Amino acid sequence: MNKKEIFYFLIISVFLVQAGFAQSNTTVINWQKFLSRNDLVFDTLTTKWEEGVFTGNGLLGAMLYMKDSNALRLEVGRTDVVDGREGSPAFQKARLPIGHFELRPEGKIIKNTARLYLWNAEANGTIVTDKGTIQWRTYTLSQMNVIVFETKVSAGERKFQWQFHPEVSISGRTKFRKAPNGYVANPPSILETAGAVEYCKQPMLAGGDYTTAWAENNKANSRIYYLSVAINRKQSSADEAVQTVSNAAKDNLQQLLNVHRQWWHHYYPQSFISLPDARMESFYWIQQYKLASATREGKPALDLMGPWYRHTPWPAYWFNLNIQLTYSPLYAANQLELANGLVKMIDEGKENLSRNVPAVYRHNALALGRAATSDLSSSIKVNPIRDTTASESDLELGNLTWCLYNYWLQYRYSMDESVKTKLFPLLKGSINYYLDVMRKEEDGKWHLPHTYSPEYPGGTTRDCNYDLSLFRWGCETLLKLNPSDSLASRWKDVLINLTDYPTDTNGLRIGRDVAFNKSHRHYSHMLMIHPLCIMNWEQPENRPLIEKSLQHWLSLKSEFAGFSFTGSASIHAVMGQGDKALDYLNQLFGYTKPNTMYLEEGPVIETPLAAATSIQELLLQSWGDKIRIFPAVPSSWKDLSFENLRTEGAFLISAVRKDGETKWVKIKSLAGEPCIIRPNIEGKLQIKGQVQLKDLGNDTYSLQLKKGEEVVLYRNASDLLLKADAVKQDGRNNYWGKH
Repeated sequence: MNKKEIFYFLIISVFLVQAGFAQSNTTVINWQKFLSRNDLVFDTLTTKWEEGVFTGNGLLGAMLYMKDSNALRLEVGRTDVVDGREGSPAFQKARLPIGHFELRPEGKIIKNTARLYLWNAEANGTIVTDKGTIQWRTYTLSQMNVIVFETKVSAGERKFQWQFHPEVSISGRTKFRKAPNGYVANPPSILETAGAVEYCKQPMLAGGDYTTAWAENNKANSRIYYLSVAINRKQSSADEAVQTVSNAAKDNLQQLLNVHRQWWHHYYPQSFISLPDARMESFYWIQQYKLASATREGKPALDLMGPWYRHTPWPAYWFNLNIQLTYSPLYAANQLELANGLVKMIDEGKENLSRNVPAVYRHNALALGRAATSDLSSSIKVNPIRDTTASESDLELGNLTWCLYNYWLQYRYSMDESVKTKLFPLLKGSINYYLDVMRKEEDGKWHLPHTYSPEYPGGTTRDCNYDLSLFRWGCETLLKLNPSDSLASRWKDVLINLTDYPTDTNGLRIGRDVAFNKSHRHYSHMLMIHPLCIMNWEQPENRPLIEKSLQHWLSLKSEFAGFSFTGSASIHAVMGQGDKALDYLNQLFGYTKPNTMYLEEGPVIETPLAAATSIQELLLQSWGDKIRIFPAVPSSWKDLSFENLRTEGAFLISAVRKDGETKWVKIKSLAGEPCIIRPNIEGKLQIKGQVQLKDLGNDTYSLQLKKGEEVVLYRNASDLLLKADAVKQDGRNNYWGKH
């Protein structure tokens, strides 16, 4: 990075601070010390991807683990290295492997250790061989698409080997599923040099290519490698990759590193959580690191593996749960910039969202199938009369509406009118498809035709609860967004006359024609309970059905996967049952890998990220236009603190809990919206600030803050001396990694 680029970055940084990117804290937290107790630590690296250390900048990433017992492997990935052929998103349009760099010592490895430093977003380690040592450090630069790998060696290891090994350019799904007839790999890669830069160019049958380039700065006792990947779908990408590496290698490395660290040091203080459970706190902060490593403002939306490639049967985007859970922890964490990737992908895919529906409905309807690339091309075949040629995936009608629930959260947590303006026609088009295919039957109720409840075997049914819940939520939300729209009367009619959710003696069914009677890892039939919360525990009339449905689902666990446990935790959290929520989070950790990644044949990143959401829900919830402080705290968690967690209505909330009691709650309004809050403070409530507090009963209060205004709720003045800071913990620091 040259001086001019550094100057512009510093100007941008100042702008971000002024715009609220780095919110001021009531406490000066020692972030470096705090995050150090949550670092990933490895007493040894293994040959498993899921036991490696990872870095990334939202587009480019690296996973470091062992290639074999005597070589280090640096696997390189880039999120947008995707094939461009016509066909399946899992084959002809799939994410493609790039390759890996191999570091092979002169001697035999006796010991190797590693640590991922969260605060500086870099990994360090040492290789000890029978001939000497190799100390290494690696990071993916925040502001350049460059991975840096530094080494310092003793005399006996000066001649270690460093080599790039390209992968065959073919969908990883071929290792798990049968490929379509005629599907073949892209042409072989080509190794070339351009001055001091070596590169590997990979042609693509669809046109263009992607290039991996690297350069070495070699000194007597050290070597520094600069690595980059570029892709161009029309012409050669080699010039870009070579130039990027060449520029980085000529730059002042310390300046590059300082700029890299500066970004991360702005990122983390957006919000703060400290937990008495050391394992849980560390897990949470590794997910925050993972998110910023995997996606950024202006970068591609986050798929199932992020920038860390591994052979997988899931080399695309999945829209019937995965992407929704992936983005779920960003809102409360006050990281809305990172969540923009999903919003942008939906905005840019609107034309294909229209093409995805049958031709007869394209005049007003939008939809999204199960899997696609970032262009969102994935067709649906739902009609009033069942299409017998349609597969289960053709009948997943609710996927777009669920994605738009995340879009809605982007609006509600920001109160940005421009987001609202863009959301409305998208949600209207999604709900129009339901309106187009619904029919009124003899009971006077609106009913839905055959659709599919995601992942339930034989889950094609009329009046599918997955769709009924999303249809109802969509109509409610459209009326909130624009109650004077020409279709408002139809939305109101649906809310009055839509058929009830199908139930039986076991609770919620899959739908009208299909009972819930076999193990089902997805909670698609309970979406109205979570995350939509339109059927909730604060409605006494619905408690028996919620409890019965949840317990029946949990009684059939044989097919449960990791996200079954995050779903269980979140549902218990919105029921106020913190101990049970904690139990299911702890059960999840039996499925989570040492580096906190998660696999189902291949990487599926959503599960550990959804667990971060479940943790947030123990501390703060804001669904239904009400902010709830510490709504589901486990009984064993006596001391807690958080700062600048964001809620619907665009409020920043900070709170401290000591000896099992909430001591104070700070509320800052970013948009001037009405505030209803349940502060969970026992005794007579005091307020610090010039705002009138109205008691609504049941420990619930309302207040009206102006934009930028803040107040503190408390009981005793002495409680205000307590600061939101790191709490004392039970358990081992640096739990995650390989010990």
